[in-house]
Amino acid sequence: MDRRNFFHTSMGIFLLASALPAVEIEPVDPQMPLGKALFINCLQRTQTQQLLKEYLMVALNSNYKNPKKELPKSVEKYDRRFQVLYDYFMQRIKDEAARKKMQKAKALWEESKAMLMQPPSKANALKLQENFKAMIHLLGAPKVLKTGKSFTAVAKTGGLCREPLYMANLYLMKLWGVEIPDYEKRMQAHIAKFRKNLDFLRQYPKNTKEISKLIDQAASDFIFFEMMYRQKRTAIPTLISKKADDIFAHIQEIKQRYGKMALK
Repeated sequence: MDRRNFFHTSMGIFLLASALPAVEIEPVDPQMPLGKALFINCLQRTQTQQLLKEYLMVALNSNYKNPKKELPKSVEKYDRRFQVLYDYFMQRIKDEAARKKMQKAKALWEESKAMLMQPPSKANALKLQENFKAMIHLLGAPKVLKTGKSFTAVAKTGGLCREPLYMANLYLMKLWGVEIPDYEKRMQAHIAKFRKNLDFLRQYPKNTKEISKLIDQAASDFIFFEMMYRQKRTAIPTLISKKADDIFAHIQEIKQRYGKMALK
């Protein structure tokens, strides 16, 4: 597919998309089983990048999914869920190092929450990017509660769905005029990591036909990010946002299917 047809096709897909919320955050039950809490916690880590993307779309005056209206709602829902999960894990984690990581993550979220609710600024965008990167690492602390064998395919999907969001946010920041000295290096690293992890999933011996199809869909959508990065014309922010959301949805579905397989 040549570049012109690619962008026309992408725009057509965008126009046919339903108007779903930019960040879908469901409430959680404080009495949920540990396995479900760990699954949602992985989602929580990734959704820091969705919040940042929504913030950047506000900064770029985008109307796609009405980010100016939706961002405060997303922050409120994320905060409510964050507090429930924080209390849930802190009641169970005994390891002191893991507890300290959770406390640091909470402090970073409180700082980030305040910035998300303020009018966007380039300085705050960089700080949010820094805070959320740290939060993704720190919120991995509840892994100490895992019991039994780990399922590598499930673990791979957690990081896989973040790579397009990292790329989308870097691109949107650059489009806004934020100075990112290592932009090229970071983009190349995200592309390489996504492709490496995707190849791992493709070769996973327990893949079903449905999982293989979802992997192919994620790979097809990711082509947009590679073309966006390499082409000289400016890509449309709404397409950047939608493609990142599409890949996120595909990978989340793959993760859920792997999770069900692991329980059998």
